[in-house]
Order: sequence, then structure tokens, then C-alpha cells
Amino acid sequence: MKLVGLFDSPYVRRVAVSLRLYGFEFEHVALSVFRNQDEMRKINPLLKVPMLVLDSGEKLVESSFILDYLDGEVPAEQRLTPPAGEARRRVQQQCATALLAVEKAVQIYYETTLRPKEFTYAPWVERCTEQMHTAFGMLETLPLSPALSGAPLTQADVTMAVVVRFAQYVLPAEFPAGRYPRLEKLSSFCESLPAFAQTPLE
Repeated sequence: MKLVGLFDSPYVRRVAVSLRLYGFEFEHVALSVFRNQDEMRKINPLLKVPMLVLDSGEKLVESSFILDYLDGEVPAEQRLTPPAGEARRRVQQQCATALLAVEKAVQIYYETTLRPKEFTYAPWVERCTEQMHTAFGMLETLPLSPALSGAPLTQADVTMAVVVRFAQYVLPAEFPAGRYPRLEKLSSFCESLPAFAQTPLE
């Protein structure tokens, strides 16, 4: 398999970390949708990452869809998302909230860093910032992850840890140490694991 995209994308990184946790071997095709557009377009005309290219040549896009596919390719005891019921809904809802948080972090970063300052729209940045912190606040109110006590990781753990690390990296002023202590604890724990250490953000 080939995973296309850079690990500075939280969407690419959550897939890469999950691939390692599942035990899949893959080739990392480190292309940027900004800096390598011509080369990327040959592989993926959508210019969207992540893309997972299967050994058959089939190409999968969208991180949540890719992860759902991978979950179905491993034994039940290795899956990061429960197969059904309340446990599945809980993990998926936590992932959805974390992805909303990081979507807003990405929008803030693009608006304040990539867009010329004279064109930055402050009310939009304020709205995205409020939405981002609302989502992180909701995640912070959750009980500490059982993974911290030795339980297997879930996709919610992976996604929340990746999202927290990304937000801290691109918007450091918004995430001083101690703002979200439970999430920071989960992130630090996960970042110490081999699957995360082998998939560095930077």
C-alpha cells in the first residue's frame, strides 16, 4: 500500500498512525498538495490527502473512509473502532468532535497565516476560534481514556491525540500548557508510543 500526503496534515497522520497500529506495511509518498501540485495531480486529480493506494491499484480518499476500510481488514480484536452499539457510537462521536476541532484549527491557520493580512476577515477567525475551543472543551470533559490505564487504544484516542498535537503546533498561542489537561495527558501518552514516534508531525 501507498499513503499519499504529509504527516503535517492531521488527516494523513491519523491514517498513518493507524496503519502502524494495525501492523500494515506501507510506502509513504510524501507529497504536498501545495508544493507538489503537478506531481500530486497525476496520482490524485482531486488534490486531496490522504489518499491510500491499495496493492490492487484502487485509490481510497477521506481519512474516515480509509480508516473504516482498514478496520474491516484486521481481526476483530485489533480494530480501533468497536463494531456496533453504544461503544461504536461513542468512539465515532468523539472522532467527529475532534475532527470538527481540527477543521476549525486548519481554517484559522489558513486565514491568519496563508491569506494576506489585509484580506483576513476577523469575524470569521473569531467564529472559528470559538467553535474550535467549544469542540476541544467538549472533549476535555470526557473521562480520562482507559488507554492511560492499559486498555487498548481506540480510534478516538488516536484521533484526539493527533488533533491536539496539530493544534498546539499551528496555533501555539491558543493552546498554552494546562488549558486542556486531560487532552494534553492523552496526547503526551500517545506521542510516546512507537506508532506515533515513527510518524512525526514535523
